[in-house]
Amino acid sequence: MAARFYLDFNASHPILPEALAAMVEVLRDGGGNPSSPHAEGRLARQALEEARRRVAWLLRIAPAGVVFVSGGTEANASGLWGLLAAGGRIAGRSLLVSAAEHPAVHAAAAELSRQGVRVSRIPVDPRGIVDLEALERLCSAADRPVVALQLANSETGVLQPVPAAAALVRAAGGRLHCDAVQAAGKVEVHMAALGADTLAIAGHKIGGAPGAAALAVVDGIELAPLIPGTQERHRRGGTENVAAAVAMGVAAGLVEARLASWRDLEPLRDRFEADLLERIHGTEVFGARATRLPNTSCFALPEPFRGDATVAALDLDGFAVSSGPACSSGVGRSSGVLEAMGAPPAVAARSVRLSLGSGVTEGVVSAILDVLQRVARRAGGGGT
Repeated sequence: MAARFYLDFNASHPILPEALAAMVEVLRDGGGNPSSPHAEGRLARQALEEARRRVAWLLRIAPAGVVFVSGGTEANASGLWGLLAAGGRIAGRSLLVSAAEHPAVHAAAAELSRQGVRVSRIPVDPRGIVDLEALERLCSAADRPVVALQLANSETGVLQPVPAAAALVRAAGGRLHCDAVQAAGKVEVHMAALGADTLAIAGHKIGGAPGAAALAVVDGIELAPLIPGTQERHRRGGTENVAAAVAMGVAAGLVEARLASWRDLEPLRDRFEADLLERIHGTEVFGARATRLPNTSCFALPEPFRGDATVAALDLDGFAVSSGPACSSGVGRSSGVLEAMGAPPAVAARSVRLSLGSGVTEGVVSAILDVLQRVARRAGGGGT
């Protein structure tokens, strides 16, 4: 089989060997139910609580504030529903959502709107950064608003000013939910520093396994359960996925030791973008004037390229990249994030995302540039 090069770490991080070994050990030992009172159940509970402690340490919160759920989508939906429904009826409540949020957050907001929540979008500027003046105006016009603001955008890597936004929301008597799914593992995610009331992270984005994520809740914040039940201190019903939670906990314990390796990817990303702009005239890089995740590059190639066709061509040459968030890839629509930044739909439809990670070297980046230039020449798209 020809060599394959994985450059889609924002979609999913390959499971770390340490996390895989811990997960296999839990499954091999029988996988007792952590709610059961017998010895097997107590062992499962012990493993689950150790995972909770490790995730809490990563976020710098008390372990009691970590609620294990099934994935980032559920963590975000649970955070928004939980804050809005904490006082009873949600009809008439106000939800403010950044225009550049992940599709899962917009989908949750759409469902909440159908249930009577007043949903407003907070604009972002051409860099992809939320408009804080608009947020302040929207907060002042709402009663105890709930605000959804991601820490890092999965497509562009743009980092949002969450602490400043949280201060504005707090002054208006509201609550802020932060989607940190893409940021966790790549930059520090400490809840006290961010000022968020609830926050979402996912195991498979930090080197754990799919099937486990966490909704983090600041002590003293009232939260209504999206899924009622006795588990997770009545905050999320259903038997916990102990093996995946353990893998997430192990990965969380390794995050801080690996942050420097993520920072080291920034010069490589920047060189890739500079060479790309020089080799293929008419290319546009999104979020280049903003502070971004160090591994993420989102760009639109000139006509007649299309993002999905470019991704397919790179895949045939052995490179795994994407044309947007993984949950939306292949659905035939352009990026709402890029359009919110002012990109015309035709330009957004030509976007491609590279997200670098371990094993991506200068040689790999040079090789993908050669492929892109070759594709550009075949397509007559501006390759030099």
